Amino acid sequence: LARRMVEAGCRFVGVDAPGWDVHFNCFPSLKTDLIPYADRAFAALISDLDRRGMLDTTLVIMMGEMGRTPRVTKEAGRDHWSMAQSICFAGGGVKPGQVLGATDKQAAYPSTEPIGVADVLKTLFHQMGIDTTKQYQDPLGRPVPILDGGKVISGLLA
Repeated sequence: LARRMVEAGCRFVGVDAPGWDVHFNCFPSLKTDLIPYADRAFAALISDLDRRGMLDTTLVIMMGEMGRTPRVTKEAGRDHWSMAQSICFAGGGVKPGQVLGATDKQAAYPSTEPIGVADVLKTLFHQMGIDTTKQYQDPLGRPVPILDGGKVISGLLA
């Protein structure tokens, strides 16, 4: 469906997969309910876009709203953790097959220069041709920037 929306001219398509907020006994649901479906859906979308010659012009980003605690809790779950997370980029002018950034050995904190939310957004908007220095005015006439800060993620783009 996401590919069909892109073919129809949508410039931005969001796909939501709820149920990832597993704070206790997370491993059975991750193994059987969450990871296999997400893995198949992501792979199918990338393969489908590539087969149709659309992957080079379609940026696909797979991410959550935050990372998870590096240590499993006593309830066999993982809580919210904003210090580190993984994000997958594919297509849309991204160099394939690379890993950017690193964390410490506990996967708790960045050990290289951190990449923040504003950086991800700046990169996404850059690839969409959106000028992030532009400002709009709210109903009261106050300037509202498209994006406050951020930089295009170095080394990500082809």
